[in-house]
This record gives sequence, C-alpha cells and structure tokens, in this order.
Amino acid sequence: MKKLIIVAAILIGSLAANAQELKIPQINLRWHEKAIEVPQVKGKVGIAEFAHAFASAYQGNVMTDELKAQLENPGRVNEDVDEFILDRQNGYCGLQFVSDGTARMEMCYWNRKDGRKLVAVNMLNVYENEEALLMFYNYNPDTGMMEPDLEISFFDWAVPFMSFLLPQTGKDIEAHVYHLDEPAYMRYNGDGDFELEIQTVPAVACFIVDSSPTNIRTAPNGSLIRQLSPDGDYMLDVYQPTGGWWRILAECVTTVENDDIELVEEGGEAWIHYSVLGIGLRNYGGEKLALRESPSEDSKVVGTIDQSEALVNPVDMNSDASWVKVKWGKMTGWISSEWLCANPVTTCP
Repeated sequence: MKKLIIVAAILIGSLAANAQELKIPQINLRWHEKAIEVPQVKGKVGIAEFAHAFASAYQGNVMTDELKAQLENPGRVNEDVDEFILDRQNGYCGLQFVSDGTARMEMCYWNRKDGRKLVAVNMLNVYENEEALLMFYNYNPDTGMMEPDLEISFFDWAVPFMSFLLPQTGKDIEAHVYHLDEPAYMRYNGDGDFELEIQTVPAVACFIVDSSPTNIRTAPNGSLIRQLSPDGDYMLDVYQPTGGWWRILAECVTTVENDDIELVEEGGEAWIHYSVLGIGLRNYGGEKLALRESPSEDSKVVGTIDQSEALVNPVDMNSDASWVKVKWGKMTGWISSEWLCANPVTTCP
C-alpha cells in the first residue's frame, strides 16, 4: 500500500514539473481575471443565478452560450446536448454535450463558515482540444459579487493532468488522475479549501527478471503492446491476477536507475506474465520462511524457503495484498507480504 502512494506521488510530481510547458487555452486563463456580478433577485440567490451570471460574463464559448440558453429557455431542445440538469435544491447545474470527444460543463457551490459561498465551475472540452478546467469563486452576499479564488493550492498543478466531476449531492469533488486506475477525491473542509485523497488499489510490488525482451500485452494472452529492453531494471505494481497473468497498475513501470516513470500503455490495459516477475525476500538474518496452503498464519505449511534473499515469482494475492502466493523452484505457497522486497538492486528496510 505504501508503495502505491509513492508511485502516485512520483507521477503527479513529474507532471507538475512540466506544467509550465503545457499550454492552457487563453480563454481558460481569461476566466480568472475578473469578478462577476450576480444580479439581485427576489428570494435566495442559488445555483441558477451563479450559472447565469457566469455564462453571461463569458459569452462566445459553445458551452457557456448553451448554458445561458438552457437557463433562459426551460425545456429547450438542442440535438447536440445530451443532458441538462438544474438541481436548485442541491445547488448543482450540469450540461453534457454529444460530440466526437467529451464536452461538459457543470457548476455547484458550498456554504462557507464565514457566510460566503464557494462556487466551482468545471469544464472539459476535448472536442475543441481544451484542457480540463476547474476554477473557484467566492460569492459575497453583501456585495453580490463572485470573486475569483486563486488561493486553493490544489488548482495550481491539478488542471493540466486531471479531469473532474463535481458533486450533485455531497461535498467532495471526484478527480480522475491520468494513468491512475482509481479516482482521487478533493475533500472539502467547510472553510473554502480542499484536501487531496488518492484512493489506492491493493497491488503487489515487484520487478522484471526477464533475460530477453519483456512482452507487455493488451490482455492475458492478448495482442502485443510493446517489449521492454532486457538491459533495463524495472519496478512495477501489479494486480488482478488472472490465469498466470497480472495487470500492470497505472499501465506504467519505474526505471530503477533514475526513478523515471515510463508508460507502457496509455488509455488501455497492460498485462504481464508472472514468470518474468520477481520479488526478493527480506530474510536477511537467515530466517526460514514458511510457504502456507492458504493466506493465514494458521494455515498448513506446504514448504520452507531456507535460502537467504531468495527470488520468488508472484502467482496470486489475497484481497488486500497482505499475502502473496509465490512460486520458488518446484514449491508454491502463500507468504506474508511483510517478508517481500520489491527492489532489485538493494535491500529493503
């Protein structure tokens, strides 16, 4: 589990380092430059008023123009619009387009402890080759203005490599990090800020022990995606063991020499056979390690590994990866993951 969090952090950090090289469309940047007036209405100002004010302030974009039209003409039909949602009670508004790619726009808001409201605007327009965009405004009921909030630290690096889903109910924003299999969540703390929580997938950390080019495939026994050079040292996390095959987590491997993350597949699955995967053992004190019939300390011992720092092949894992079924020579059995070391060039602490 700890290994997974490190991999996610390295990936995000690597992308963040390249943020300056990514060009975010100017229209996205322009949306952060000014406050937006929300016209006074009878009764409580809510999501419809925030959405209309934003769409009116930034006309000339296919999504903001359609949002404005939908709000001003209830029941409007547009063949390019798959769905329009206006949920006043929960404070959510969403617009989903039908296109060759993905195009959507949504808004929601939270009540802040200081009496203001935090308004979020989320846009994704792959069809027009725009990056995912998430921005925040603070609405002050005393002034009737939505002021851009650029102090939410998460925004600075997240935009170029994430897509988002705002909550129609609840408080947390779902954030999909590119190349990670599970979503992350931006947990709202009620005071105008968020904490990032990345969900991790139980997996087995290992390395490649193939003396020939290593085949990476689209599925167990599937089509060849690519081959990894036998000259390199690679560490990776695998999960979903299926008939002697493992799926590569996040479809990437880490090069041991410089810790660079190398994608082996983008936008699909990547699988590798167990026979080319290795895991070292941490019996540095000469401990004799028992291989068990099932993943439990109370299970029957089916074999013993008495060789210090032996190399085993991972065959299966239990639901939380706390036990791994391994093959060593002619023996196969379960071993607690605390005895495993996934670093091919050094010992584990």
